[in-house]
Amino acid sequence: MEIEIWHIWLLAAVLLFIIEIFMTSFVAVCIGTGALVTGIGAYLGLDITQQLVLFSAFTFLSLFFVRPFAKKFILKSKAYVNTNADALLGKKATVVETINHKKRSGRVEIDGDNWKANSFDGQEIPKGQIVTIVSYESIVLTVK
Repeated sequence: MEIEIWHIWLLAAVLLFIIEIFMTSFVAVCIGTGALVTGIGAYLGLDITQQLVLFSAFTFLSLFFVRPFAKKFILKSKAYVNTNADALLGKKATVVETINHKKRSGRVEIDGDNWKANSFDGQEIPKGQIVTIVSYESIVLTVK
């Protein structure tokens, strides 16, 4: 069996698509799209000059029109997930030790964890009160 130019274009396209799996930058897939279309053109009988023009054109179109759309659409679905202390912001907690700003005392419990807490506005918050976490500094939560 003799290898023809269109085989090489299609092999390049497949390899570039596989590389994209590991890179996720949408560059290899754009070049692979150009190689795929050029492979089809080579199969249909285009000469090497026409193949290079076709490859350049489709790679350019993919890079500048499809790639930005794909990155925006696909990466948008990967929403940022707050972790660690950031995940506590906006959540409700129960005061388990009266929060007294002057005495610098007070603790809250959230999700089974016990945290030192300060009042947002300096007011005393009695034990048993439900509060909302508005910020944190190191390991001390600020609640209101």
